[in-house]
Amino acid sequence: MDNFRIIQTLCRIGLPSSGPAFRFQVERLKEALHGDGYEKEAHALEELLKPQSPEQSLRPSRVVPSIASSFAGEILSPRVSVPVDKETGAPLAETHFPPERPEPPVLEEALASAIDRLTEEWSHVDQLTEVGAPPPRTCMLFGKPGTGKTKLAYYIGDRLGMPIVLARLDGLISSFLGTTARNIGALFQFANRYRCLLLLDEFDALAKLRDDPQEVGEIKRVVNTLLQNVDKRSAHGFTIAITNHEGLLDPAVWRRFEVRIMVPVPEYPERNRILELYLRPLPIDSAALVFLSWLSAGMTGSDLETLARSLKRFTTIHGRGDFALIEALRAYAVTNATAQRSEFLDLLLASPQEISRRILAEPGLGLTQQDVGKLLGKDQATISRWLKNDSVPPADKAAVHAE
Repeated sequence: MDNFRIIQTLCRIGLPSSGPAFRFQVERLKEALHGDGYEKEAHALEELLKPQSPEQSLRPSRVVPSIASSFAGEILSPRVSVPVDKETGAPLAETHFPPERPEPPVLEEALASAIDRLTEEWSHVDQLTEVGAPPPRTCMLFGKPGTGKTKLAYYIGDRLGMPIVLARLDGLISSFLGTTARNIGALFQFANRYRCLLLLDEFDALAKLRDDPQEVGEIKRVVNTLLQNVDKRSAHGFTIAITNHEGLLDPAVWRRFEVRIMVPVPEYPERNRILELYLRPLPIDSAALVFLSWLSAGMTGSDLETLARSLKRFTTIHGRGDFALIEALRAYAVTNATAQRSEFLDLLLASPQEISRRILAEPGLGLTQQDVGKLLGKDQATISRWLKNDSVPPADKAAVHAE
């Protein structure tokens, strides 16, 4: 194999000082070489992957334990085919590997600390197991739609150095009697065979209240099958479930998950960081970012991404710097209306005078009349005149207009 010596050297240098994700990629490379018939090269990487000798282990090292190796099973590679529904041929899951995963999500401080603790526990699996407190193998992520639960699950998988087997449970349901339970069994059998994180999205599609009078006996049996498989999987690997409707879940479902994390709607600091990230490479000054972060209160991460895309499209078409930000925001508000009353929409569609009054009256924003003028496409004198008129009693205003 051409240039393998360079690859071998890079692996030798990287393995002692890199984390579990790097080790996992080397393991994938070894399996790929073996599958292509490069036995000599595969054996060379296998030697590099072996544990250090006692003499070597005494040397100072920055080795991060391979978390993925704590789980039993074969190495999952892109060459492995996922199981399919026997009636329709539709795949029951998708596999995602480190290069395909997005960058880490923006998390508020308490949630970021919780995720750090969760993944750190797997770096001390042997010590924790010795004291009878092994790391948790089941986790439930719940919260409003669009808060970034799936991205967070991918991030956890990346931190653990494991590929993700993603199954949307609403896709496992079949109209054929007994097929749904069989699909669930096939999914878990596949996940238990390989070292992976099993991600169960749309978990509430099956794990509903079993005493719901609207559900037929088949669904009740399916829920039982699902819970039994979740229990059995704890001996094989890590499982994360995601739901937008935690109120639909049977109490017995909650008990299956040792870790339960509510993913909240982002607060102001997180909205500021998310918008700054999504608006790149669009140049935006600090005052505009402060305004957007304040105005977007109550928006989810997904909403903020949609807002950023809309602003970028408007800017690209109308030219940078040739329009006021309020124009782009109004265009977004009109095309992204919701069924519920929105303070965001009400303010954007108000008069420029009302918008400027609201912004400057908001404590903590720290925006000046000049900043507001730039947002609205007006000069500072105009903003000052508007505010001055607002401070004049109605009778005096009438007299002024009469003159």
